[in-house]
Amino acid sequence: MEDSRFASLGGRVRAVGEALGGAFREGPDWVSYHALNAECLYVTPSVRPWMSEEDLVGRSFASWPMRDKDRTAWANVWLQVLGGRAAARLVWRHDRAGAARWVESVLLPDEWRGEMVGVMVWHRDVTDRHERESALEASIQRLQLAYGLARSGYWELDVATRRLTWSQEVYDIWETDPEHFAATYDAFLETVVPEDRPLVEQAVSRAMHTHTYELEYRIRTGRGQIRFVRSVGRYHEYAGGRGILFGSVQDVTAQKESELALAASRELLARSDKLAAVGQLAAGIAHEIRNPLTALRGFIDLMYQRARSNNRRYLEIMRGEVSRMEAIVSELLRLARPDRPHFQQLDLVDLVQEVVAFMSAQALLHGVEIQYEPRAASVMVEGDPNQLKQVFINLMRNGIEAMQPGGLLRVLLWEDGGWAHVQISDQGTGMPPEALARIGEPFFTTKEQGTGLGVMVSKRMVADHGGDLLIESEVGRGTTVTVLLPATKDS
Repeated sequence: MEDSRFASLGGRVRAVGEALGGAFREGPDWVSYHALNAECLYVTPSVRPWMSEEDLVGRSFASWPMRDKDRTAWANVWLQVLGGRAAARLVWRHDRAGAARWVESVLLPDEWRGEMVGVMVWHRDVTDRHERESALEASIQRLQLAYGLARSGYWELDVATRRLTWSQEVYDIWETDPEHFAATYDAFLETVVPEDRPLVEQAVSRAMHTHTYELEYRIRTGRGQIRFVRSVGRYHEYAGGRGILFGSVQDVTAQKESELALAASRELLARSDKLAAVGQLAAGIAHEIRNPLTALRGFIDLMYQRARSNNRRYLEIMRGEVSRMEAIVSELLRLARPDRPHFQQLDLVDLVQEVVAFMSAQALLHGVEIQYEPRAASVMVEGDPNQLKQVFINLMRNGIEAMQPGGLLRVLLWEDGGWAHVQISDQGTGMPPEALARIGEPFFTTKEQGTGLGVMVSKRMVADHGGDLLIESEVGRGTTVTVLLPATKDS
């Protein structure tokens, strides 16, 4: 029986050789026939440009010139073919002297009279194809590297289905992953900062007509961070009406933050120039105006004592205007020669409470209620108590004077992240953006008899304490001023 099987195999090999020998004398393909133990029993003449038939026939694929990992792949595929009696495929590198070639091999089980007697293997030289694929893969890797270095990625939107495709770089920018992103246009819009969503939707809609898309907007990443991104793209409509909007998106947060920092520096420089100019002006005013004002006040007081009752009303007006001029000169002098703060550790809760008590009388005269809400028992800072009192008096007075009778001035105090916050909110008429942008400039004010110097002086004092003064306002809703000061630990 065993001899019969070997006789059948020998006959099968001869039959294969006769059938294939003529067809595969030359060309890109060659065929080998193997016994079940992997020994090569026959190879077509078309193998000769590759190697001699003697290098293959009588030898197992395990001894063919190839890499170790390719031998392992061959062994796995061989067992797969023998076990499942099904075709299998693999690509391996044939290492020969002088040049390596890539080969794609397809293994087919060969059955004779219902029994598997061997394995026939078709081989094809795929070196050119493999090199092209390798070059393409390398280009893709270089492109991905370039995208990564530029903090940019690729996206594609199917307008009809609203399905959105992102490259891995886009997921990295958004700090999320495919498992946590629905890959739809609507899911993307949810990541856009609400104020910027209308701009994004308008740009997408406009791209359907102009075929171009370009926009900068802000997103909130999966970790809750706000980032600035810039996206450019094009719209293309394929046959059948399928519209695709595709392009790239780049993280420009660092660039945007640099631009904002530069703008802030320029604004600070401009304010410093204005302060310097005001300081020089104040020094001159102090010498040229203060002495005449003192003389005017003295003569007005003398005339008031001797005037008849019907003339005293005019002298009272003159006296009030002279007092206002003296107040302006005093504030200018503070800018020209600011007092050096004398720092000591103090509790803001107590200091602000003292200012609230002091300002309650003025609030009562204006029909305004002050509501003080300290959200901590103690908030310690290093500061000059007199200067800080002056800051809070200026801010509370501005809030009181901005409201009609019946208004509420809320004063909140808390500590967060190493900073003391004192927030003063009024229910006045508020300010439009163009007025808010100019608050703190010398001689710019929204009050009928203001000078604009009070906020300017307050900002300087807070800055001297290492803090900041922030102002928010909306027409019809009022103004909120927040003083930030570095908090310290109670020694």
